[in-house]
Parts: sequence; C-alpha cells; structure tokens
Amino acid sequence: MKKTRVKLIASVVLFAAVVLLSILGSPAQAQFNLNESWTQNPYYGSRGTFFADVTGDGRADAIVVNDDKVTVRRSNGFSFTGNESWTQNPYYGSRGTFFADVTGDGRADAIVVNDDKVTVRRSNGFSFTGNESFTQNPYYGSRGTFFADVTRDGRADAIVVNDDKVTVRRSNGFSFTGNESWTQNPYYGSRGTFFADVTGDGRADAIVVNDDKVTVRRSNSFSFTGNESWTQNPYYGSRGTFFADVTGDGRADAIVVNDDKVTVRRSNGSSFNGNESFTQNPYYGSRGTFFADVTGDGKADAIVVNDDKVTVRRAF
Repeated sequence: MKKTRVKLIASVVLFAAVVLLSILGSPAQAQFNLNESWTQNPYYGSRGTFFADVTGDGRADAIVVNDDKVTVRRSNGFSFTGNESWTQNPYYGSRGTFFADVTGDGRADAIVVNDDKVTVRRSNGFSFTGNESFTQNPYYGSRGTFFADVTRDGRADAIVVNDDKVTVRRSNGFSFTGNESWTQNPYYGSRGTFFADVTGDGRADAIVVNDDKVTVRRSNSFSFTGNESWTQNPYYGSRGTFFADVTGDGRADAIVVNDDKVTVRRSNGSSFNGNESFTQNPYYGSRGTFFADVTGDGKADAIVVNDDKVTVRRAF
C-alpha cells in the first residue's frame, strides 16, 4: 500500500511538472488590445506619413511630410502631442523619403533620395538640422531603396535592390561609404522585399515574400547568406505585409493584414511559427497601416491612419 501511494504521488508530481514546463515553455498568448484614439483630428501627410523615434526616448513619433515642411507629433506613450515644425521648408525626395537612425545616436534622421544623391538632415531631438550629402552621386534601386542597420553598429545603412543584386553602402555616421555587393544574384519578392532583424542578432536580414512562401537571407555583416525558407506556404496580406517585433523578444515577426483581421507568425529565429490572430476583426487604415513601438515597451503596436484621426492598438 505504501509503495502504491508513493508511486501515485510521484506520478502526480511528474504530471504537474510536465504541465508547468509546457506552460512556461509556451509563448504567452498575445494580441493587439482595444482601440485608442491617439489624435482627435486628422493627421497625415500629402507627401507621406511615418512613425519613427526622432526624439530618442524609445517611442515612435508621428511624422507627416507635406509640400511645405515636415511636422512631428511626439508620442508620450498615450497619445501624439501637438504639432511641431521640424523643418521650415519642404523636405522630401523625388525617389523617396525615409526616417531612420543613420548617425547612431538613437534618433531617427530624415533621409531624402533624389535623382542626384542622398541627403540627410540629422535629428537633434527638436528639429531636423541642415542638409548633409551622404552620397555624391545617385543611389537608389530599380526594385527598391531601404535604410536599415545590416552591420549591427547602430547606424542604418543604405540598401538598394536592383534586377541583378542587392547592394549596400554602410553608414559611417557622416556619409554612406562605397558600394558592396551583398548578393551575387537577384533577390527580391513578387509580393514584397523587406529588411528587418528576424534572427535577433541586431542585424537586419533580407526577406522576400513570393506567391509560394517567405524566404530569408541572414546578414553576417558583410553579405546576405543563402536562402532559407521561413514558411512552407504562402503568407502575405491583401491589405499589407509587414515585419516588426510585436512580441518584444528582439526578433521581427511576420504580420499580415487582411480584410477580416490581423494575423501574426512569430519568429523563432529560424522560421515563422503558426498563425495567431492578433485581432478578431478588421483593422487597417484608409490612409495607411503601420507597426511601430509607440509606447516604449519594446513591442511594435498596430497603428491605423484614417481620414478623421490616428488610432493605436497596443501589443500585449
């Protein structure tokens, strides 16, 4: 009887341990929370609307680019505050306008790509300063131009995707240096090309979304390595496909926005896991849908810009 009781207790303890380990080893259920109005009136730009941390406080701010100037509304973690003019004159590019930290000070700078060169205006936390030529000649891609830190030095590098290959110019904080071929062959997606850190090593990787699957080439700081299939089936959204860290683990996750809901596949560092519904209903904007950390908790939130206001759903 005593041996039987000991065995029974051991079995119960073992079962409880297995259940506990299963719970602890499983990722917590996550989603985007309820709608929050972060502006009480319309806020979008005729030349573009962006979300990036221009103040260096860890929260993405709301940036609009209009014909006359660039305006910022700071995030205070609960809303976007009043309008601030960060330029006194027009600042946008014929080939693209971007916001990324190219100087490594933790603040996103304003980057414009024109037919002749790439120009930067540094953020000083209160405005974008004077023009600086970061290239002396044209630098843009026929398949796309991007700015992301592929070398893990804290500075966003300039990436162009052309029909034949992907080229990088590293940022040294004052300019983009010479061309480096980071692939020896074409690498772009029929459904989109992206650069984000999906492995959690601090380097933005190259991601292509095609009709059949999502493929990743990891950055090793000098090139993008061989193809890795991160999904075994199609994964893209009718309203948009995005890559951002919504779980706070340092790895960018795959996000698709469809007519009915927002779905996420978490990155485990080697692939994207199964589908998770992060909303139970439609969530996209008539003026744009974005994913950026506006609260400063390390997780990208869902932001929609509509004709009347900007709405946020926090990731938790």
